[in-house]
Amino acid sequence: MSTPDTRVSAAQWIARAIAIVVLVPIRLLWEGVLLLCRASAAALGYIARHLLVPAAELIRHWVLRPAWIVVKDFLWGWVVQHLLWGSVLTPLLSLLLEHLLRPLRRAVEVFLWRKVIRPAGAWLLRWVVYPIAYAIAWVCHQTVKWLIVWPLSRLWRWVLHPLWKAVRVTARYGWRVATLIVGVLVVLPCRALYRYVLRPVFAAFAVVWLAVVVRPVRWVHGTIVRPMNRWAAEIMTSVFGH
Repeated sequence: MSTPDTRVSAAQWIARAIAIVVLVPIRLLWEGVLLLCRASAAALGYIARHLLVPAAELIRHWVLRPAWIVVKDFLWGWVVQHLLWGSVLTPLLSLLLEHLLRPLRRAVEVFLWRKVIRPAGAWLLRWVVYPIAYAIAWVCHQTVKWLIVWPLSRLWRWVLHPLWKAVRVTARYGWRVATLIVGVLVVLPCRALYRYVLRPVFAAFAVVWLAVVVRPVRWVHGTIVRPMNRWAAEIMTSVFGH
């Protein structure tokens, strides 16, 4: 069995020497840089975790938050809203509204009314509304005239008026005839009955009533009832006093 050749040539020794001289320092430098970076990252992480974060929380809780509350409540609530709005913006807006916007609105309204709305309305009234209204009125007038007034006038002239005259004449003569018939058949018999029968009977009944009822009752009252009442009153007075 043959043994492997372990001899190294001169070129290999030169290559190994160059690698040791060049690559090993570079690798050592790279490992040092990595170690330094890791150490720096660990130190920064430790500093950030144990120093910067509590310091940031402390600053946020005790500095930034009170400062934000002061800014929000004081500066915005009082300076901006009360001072700026009440002392600057409100008078400025009132000034703008009074001297700029209202006159501008009046000018626009006057311009629109005088130059646009009123001429357009007058034109519409003259050339659109009035002709349409006149046409509608003419059509309605002709419709009423020929479909209602003319047929009703013909109906009144040829049917209703003669019928009304006939009814009136018939009613007049009928009333006269009825009056005559009632007078002959009812009024005259009733009048004769009252004059010749009822009035004498009522007169006789009144005489009999006066003689039979009124005078005896008056005599009884004057002769018997009144003295008895007086006598009873005297007895009651003498017995019971008043």
